[in-house]
Amino acid sequence: MNFINMDLNLLRLFDAVFKTHSVTLAAMSLDLSQPAASKQLNRLRELLRDPLFVRTHDGMAPTPRAAALAKPIRLALSAMRDALDRQDEFDPCTSNRTFRVFITDVGQMVLMDRLLELIAAEAPRIGLETLQTPLPRNRAAALEAGEVDIALGHFHSFDATVHCEVLFEDYYVAMVRAAHPSIRDQLSLEQLQSAPQLVYPTSGDSPGIEQALLDAGIQRQVAVRLAHVGGMSSTIAKTDLLMIVPHRLALACAQLVAVTILDLPIAVPRYHIAQYWHHRYNNDSGNRWLRRALHRLFAQATACTSETA
Repeated sequence: MNFINMDLNLLRLFDAVFKTHSVTLAAMSLDLSQPAASKQLNRLRELLRDPLFVRTHDGMAPTPRAAALAKPIRLALSAMRDALDRQDEFDPCTSNRTFRVFITDVGQMVLMDRLLELIAAEAPRIGLETLQTPLPRNRAAALEAGEVDIALGHFHSFDATVHCEVLFEDYYVAMVRAAHPSIRDQLSLEQLQSAPQLVYPTSGDSPGIEQALLDAGIQRQVAVRLAHVGGMSSTIAKTDLLMIVPHRLALACAQLVAVTILDLPIAVPRYHIAQYWHHRYNNDSGNRWLRRALHRLFAQATACTSETA
């Protein structure tokens, strides 16, 4: 017999006939008509080249071939049923799974402390690895392949295979040291134009601050362009430089050093920070746990696709 021609339904019928000694009762248990069950049994007989069940006074009795096959078939069906019914449940208390997250340096500074606190309290054995966000094509491929569980930030380059849930809205502000000699509680358009600025690198997809500055006719006076975001808080605190940053990042910096946070005197669009995951892992219990954890920590809006973690 060529196994490739075997239909799982034929094995289910075999098991039902073996248990009930009746094609009619087997058909009823499988929600089949009696003719359909008879047709399937005849097909199985042809494939196995054996009558399998013969009519007797006690019902359909198995042939020696059927008797030999009965236990292996029952075990195989049971194993398949268990595998299909069993959810790959993630237990945060015991799991040692490592989650990988695409996140920018800025996102890591703003979001990671609270996430690590939650992990320490609810899932102390799991690992967390953050990765710099690569080019759009590579980040989508990594999510699809399961090499990365979640992308966290502001992205607009994913296709329909990637789910998205908005976590919160953010906007840009200006930040200077608290004892700045000329910029105090309000930032003027002239000060934004003339103040020497510190600029940090961005990854992910730009929310549009550069375009907003161009639209307002503002040309930055860039004094320092950082290669990394590390240490920018202390740089601002020790210089008279101005920095344009997301509001949540400014709040994080304010917990470390004495700074003044100022509204920008130009119109700047707000933007969303969201979590993204591939459809392949939409029902993965570990991925769902991580999404729910991020939702609990940061969500302030509804999902931008059909799934809300």
